[in-house]
Amino acid sequence: MAANFQTYVGIDVQAYQKPYFYTALNAELENIACGHGRLADVLAYLSGQSSAIVAINGPVCVQPSDRESLQDGLFDQTDISGNHISSRTGDAELDSKGFPIAAIGKKIPLWVERSLELADGIKQMGYRILGSGETSRAFFETQCDAAYWLSAGAMPYDSRSLEGRLQRQLFLCEFGFHLTDPMTFLEEFTRYRLRTSQIPVEQVLPAHELRALIAAASAWLMDNKPESMEHFGKIDEGEIILPREFLHK
Repeated sequence: MAANFQTYVGIDVQAYQKPYFYTALNAELENIACGHGRLADVLAYLSGQSSAIVAINGPVCVQPSDRESLQDGLFDQTDISGNHISSRTGDAELDSKGFPIAAIGKKIPLWVERSLELADGIKQMGYRILGSGETSRAFFETQCDAAYWLSAGAMPYDSRSLEGRLQRQLFLCEFGFHLTDPMTFLEEFTRYRLRTSQIPVEQVLPAHELRALIAAASAWLMDNKPESMEHFGKIDEGEIILPREFLHK
């Protein structure tokens, strides 16, 4: 199947001072750009792409036309403690299949608000949510931990932990990215190196870079191997798209 896009972008959204980290790949899975910054920085890069598909690790839910606000209805259910429970169809399907979607507290998290701001910003530049019509610039929502869970068949370790980062880097090495093999890293994890602070931790990418790479790879798979992707939920109601088979060959 011929590819429809030239650039594959993965974006991780957090609640830091510079909340957006993006990685861009070409058709050969070469890393052609990356950046860590504010909303304006990401939008500036995306505005220069004539043909791109963007996978965002965060909510991009576009509500039905009778909604006045992008956030209305996203988390309009509450549990007995008053915490928000997502009412989005993608979250509900993931939860029913075994990937837990936790309540998010009485206040919508800052990273969720920033993810929605990103979705709103790229829509204004002409990007369309995937599946809503033909376009040369599209975006969709993914969930990097759920991608690992679905593809590998195991619940991943916490992405902030060393074992979680090693696990995700191994996942990406097996996909075909030229990263330090975590098994090589573990071979250097000797008693002497640990005692003398010589563990080469710089060989293991930070969590936000790993998530952005998984998202970018998911965008590539969506364009080149759509049969390997699984859709959870409905378009415009919180659809989440994940790789069922995380292999590029």
